[in-house]
This record gives sequence, structure tokens and C-alpha cells, in this order.
Amino acid sequence: MKTLIIKTLLKKELTDIFRDTKTIIIMIIVPTVLYPLIFMGSLLLTSSMMRESTVKTYKVAVCAESEDYDVVARLLDDALKKHEYHFEKSKLEKGEDYEKLLRESVYDAIVEIKASDKDYPDLYVYTLTSSNKSSTCKGMLKDVFKDYSDEIVKNRIKSEVSDYDELIKEPFAVEMKDFSSKEETTGMLIGYIMPFMMIISVLMGAFTVAIDVSVGEKERGTLETLITLPISNLEMMVSKFLAVSIFALFSVAINLLSFAAMGIYVLNSVKLSSNILGGFKFTQFIPSIILMIFLIVLFAFFVSALCLCVDFTAQSVKEANNYTTPLMLILMTGAGMSVLPGVKLNFLYALVPILNVSLLIKDLFMLKFDLYLIAVVFSATIIHTLIAVFVMTKVFSSENILFGEGIKSVKIFEKRANMKDKQIPGVGDIVFMFALVLLISNFAGGYILLKFGFIGFFVSQFIIFLVPVLYSWYIKVDFVNLYSLKAPGVREMIGTVFFVIGSYIFNTVLVSILIKYFPVLAADNSSMTEVVESGGFAASLFVVGFMPAIAEETAFRGFLYGTLKNKKLPTAAVLILTAILFAAFHMNLLQFIYVTFMGLLMSYIIYNSKSIFTTVLFHLINNSFSVILQFKADMFSNIKLFADTEFGVKDSLIYVAIALAFLIVGFIISDNKYGPFAKLGTHVKKEVKG
Repeated sequence: MKTLIIKTLLKKELTDIFRDTKTIIIMIIVPTVLYPLIFMGSLLLTSSMMRESTVKTYKVAVCAESEDYDVVARLLDDALKKHEYHFEKSKLEKGEDYEKLLRESVYDAIVEIKASDKDYPDLYVYTLTSSNKSSTCKGMLKDVFKDYSDEIVKNRIKSEVSDYDELIKEPFAVEMKDFSSKEETTGMLIGYIMPFMMIISVLMGAFTVAIDVSVGEKERGTLETLITLPISNLEMMVSKFLAVSIFALFSVAINLLSFAAMGIYVLNSVKLSSNILGGFKFTQFIPSIILMIFLIVLFAFFVSALCLCVDFTAQSVKEANNYTTPLMLILMTGAGMSVLPGVKLNFLYALVPILNVSLLIKDLFMLKFDLYLIAVVFSATIIHTLIAVFVMTKVFSSENILFGEGIKSVKIFEKRANMKDKQIPGVGDIVFMFALVLLISNFAGGYILLKFGFIGFFVSQFIIFLVPVLYSWYIKVDFVNLYSLKAPGVREMIGTVFFVIGSYIFNTVLVSILIKYFPVLAADNSSMTEVVESGGFAASLFVVGFMPAIAEETAFRGFLYGTLKNKKLPTAAVLILTAILFAAFHMNLLQFIYVTFMGLLMSYIIYNSKSIFTTVLFHLINNSFSVILQFKADMFSNIKLFADTEFGVKDSLIYVAIALAFLIVGFIISDNKYGPFAKLGTHVKKEVKG
């Protein structure tokens, strides 16, 4: 990779971007002009509306006898002194159509007084909540009549108690003392705004430019020309990646300057007194700003790589916008979650992309410097960025993806009569099919799970099985090839048994360690366990043991793996991607960690055996034993591995060694490429042939 070539390509990318007037408008004019105008306009509008709501006069009609009318009229007049509420009173005769008068805005509220068997008559207030003015008037009248009610109660008690004045004295004094410094208070306010603004700035800068340098060049026909030049794909990809990252950071800088200028203007315009800002030290925020800058640089790299990954798979700017819009919503949701009550930076959240960046920026401006969590967030962001960059290089290096069919690869959009027999789904079919699975299972299965409990598990698993099978039937796939419907060999089946035993022992130790040090991980599992136990042993064995072995293997080691293995993708990438998506599908952080390991094993097993029946066996044994252990724990009370919930260091090392032994034996028995039995088999075949 030559630095000079990258510099030349980068200069070319930046020049092309700056020539685009739309990009300049979005990147410079919008944040420097439009954002301040929107902010100031909304601030002034809100202030004006709040002031107007108290100054505005509300028309109230009273339907009552003369004496009662006079009482209500007095209350409405007194409201001006007590609450600064302005009411225009009028007397209304009985028999009028209240609803018509309110809908025609003749009155904002109507008060009807009806006699009762109590000391005072009852009040009926008629309003129109769909009208803002009538709704506001309703709230004001509540205050007025609440004051009147309190006054009556007060007089009743006063007439019965001689020492009333002594009784109503405050029993104790309350003095509020705030230990927060002015910097901490100001930082809290900035901390709620800054994360969202920074992340949106990165998105605004990266999304538009990423589309232009990727799919934009495809539409212009210049990408193919660049690929034919004597430069490597890596050099070209690096130049595009750097160009997008530079503009993302440029967008951050522009937005930050705009935000600072707007803040200075607001502070000066409202003329905050010295008792609010007195003693305020801006220098205390310098470490926060420096750390935020480094974090945003890493985050810009991550978002740039992510955008290019998505945009390089599109075949038109319109298609790229369709792809990136959901991605942008996901990123914005991650940024917005940082301001939710109870969401604070901890070890788990420090590992979650986007959310960890938002929470750390908020903590930095609140002057919370937890070096451990800061290190975790930076490390996690670096890892996320490296993964995104790695995937980006693979996408850019694959002409099958780069110049594929894009949305046309979703074959279900074609008429079934025009489809070829025994075809393989496209990458777009994977996305579309799993979107259907998630949508249907979450709505249907989730609803039934809430309403009928355990039956929801059955419905969800049935949907996971049925959707890919029906989808495959409709697009006329090669079922044998796609789903690896080949009879497994005896060696592969025996090896699978060793694999599942080794995997179960290893995951038992792993889960105990994770729950010990991160007990929050056990919360989701405990609630799930209660639902499973409600079904009884036999039903749980079928729904949790048997059904996932069929349904989830059909979806993941069948449709997903079968599609990816027929594409021009590296084998390792196919195995890892299948495992990660399988783990992510469980939507549980604890399960994601140990199911990823299981998924990698099952990916290898189906790759080695070329048969989905081996992974079905693995899944069946693993899940069924978990159900048996849950319901028949007494049977294993003498086995320390299953009876204990925590293990010492010595026991953990012993169990891990046993697990590795089973895994190695499983590999030796079943492997068809490197194992000793594979070589023996090859030797025998040669002798027979000879």
C-alpha cells in the first residue's frame, strides 16, 4: 500500500465532494445558519406561548341561580390576583346546547351549578379538550375550584378547633443545600444535549458523503474505471474511508462551533446574573472536551466504515438512501437512549455501540471521570471500528457484492411463474426473510406469550420454521443444496456428541463466571426460566428441546448458511457471520456470549459434515439436557458441575480442560480434512481405486 497513491486518491475524493453544492449546503450552511435559527425560534415561540397562556382572556359561561352565580363570579375575579388568570364571565340560561357553544368557540368553558343534598351545590365543568384554549381553561378552573374547596375545609376546621393557627404552623423547617458546583450543574445541562448533537453531526457528515463516494460513483460509471487503474482495492478503499471520516469530523467541528456561538448569544441575551455564573470555571471542562474529541474521532471512523459497508451493497443512490435511513434511525435511537431515566454508564452499556459513546460524553461533562469505564468505552469503540473496517474491506474486495444485483437479489419480488427451478436465494433474501421472521414472531409470538404464556414459545418457534420454508418454496430453491439435506456419516454424528458435551461443560463454567461478576446478566434468564417452567416437563422438552433444533437450524444453518456458502465469500466469514447472527437472534446479552461459541461450533460442524442433521442433533441434545437439568435437578445432585452455581479457580480450570478434551476428540473423530480418520478414509479409497 503506497502512501502517495492514497494521498492522490484522497485529494481526488475531497475535490469531488467539495464540487457538490448540495454537500456544502448540508455540511456548512445548515448547521451554521439553520440550526441556530431553529433553536432560537423554538425558544422564543415557547416563551411567547407560555406568556400568552397566562395573559390571554378565557370566556367562561355560568349557568346558575343568581346567588350561586355571584359566588362563581367572585371566584373567577379572585383568580386574577391569586394566579393571574384572566376570565371573561357571562351568565347562561338553562336549556342551551353546551356542546354547540363550545365547538363554535362561543365559550372556552361552561360551568353549571346543580343543587345537591349537601351544604354546597355541585359544579359541572364542560370543556372541549381537543381545543387548546378550552383545555388550558379547564386546568385553570381546576385550580380555582380547588382553592375554593380548600377554603371551605379550612373554615370548617377553624370553627371546630380553638388553636387552629397553632396547629397549621409548619412543624419543622426545611433548608435545601446543593453540593453540586456550578460546573457540575452546567455540565449536566450540556451533557444532555452534547451526546445527541455530536452523534447527529457525525451522521450528517458521513451519510451524505459515503453515498456519493460509493454508490454515487457506481451511477456515474467511474468506479469501474478506478478499479482498472494500477492501484490496489485497499488503497482505493482507504482513500474513500478517510474522505468520509474527514467530512464527518468536519461536520462535528462546524456544529460544535455553531453550538458554542449560539450558547454565547443565549447567555448574553438573557443576561444571567453573577450569582448564577459567578465563579464558573470553564477550565474544568478542558479534560472532558479533549476526551470527547478523541472519542468522536474513533466514532467517526466507526460510522464512516458502517456507512460504506451499507452503501457499497446498493446499486443506486435511491437504494442507498433506503438502506441508510433505518441505519440512521438505529444510531439516533442509541444516542437518544442516553437521556432516558435510569440509563447510566456501566460495564455492560460500555460495550454497546453508540450508546456507550453517548453515555460517556454525558458523564464527561458532568465531571464524572471513571478511568475504568473510560478505558472500556474507548477499547470497545476501537474494536467496533476495527470490525466495521474489516467488513468494509471484505465488501469492497468482493465484486459479487460491489457490482451485484442490489435489491434485485430479493427474488421474492419476482413472479413465481418466472422463477428458475433450484435457485439459491440472494443476500437481499436473507435480510427480507429474517425481517419477516422478526416482525411476525415478535408481534404474534410476543402477543401470545403475554396473553397465554408458555404457548407463545411454541408459536414463535413454529413461525421461525415456517417462514423460511414457505419463502424457499415460493422462490423455488434447491432445497437439498440450500438446507444441506445430506445424510450424515457415522463419524460426524459421533463427533457431534463429543462436541455438544464439551460445549455444554465449557458454557456451564462460562455462564457461572459471567453471572458471578455481572449479576445483571441473570435478570433476563431468570424471568425466561419462570415462563418455561410454567409449561411442565413434557411440554418444555418438546418446545424448548425439540422445536428449536428444527426451527432455528432451518433458519440459520439452513437458509442463512446455505445462502452465504453459495456466494463468493471467504469460508471463515460465512462461519463467523452465521454464528454471530444466530447468537444475536436470541436478544439476550448472556445468551449472546455463550451462544456465539456454540454457533461457531455448529457452523464448523455443518461445514465439515455438509449435513444439517448433525447440527440438529447438537441443538437437540444441548437444549433437551438443559430442560432435564431444570426439571430433574435431583438426578444430578451428586455431580458437582451441575449441582454448584459457582466454581473456584481450580475447579473451573479442571472443567475447561475436560471440555477441551471432549472438543479435541470430537474434532479428531469427525474432521474430514485434517483428522486422522479422514486420512485413513482417503488411503482406503485410493487402494480400492487401484
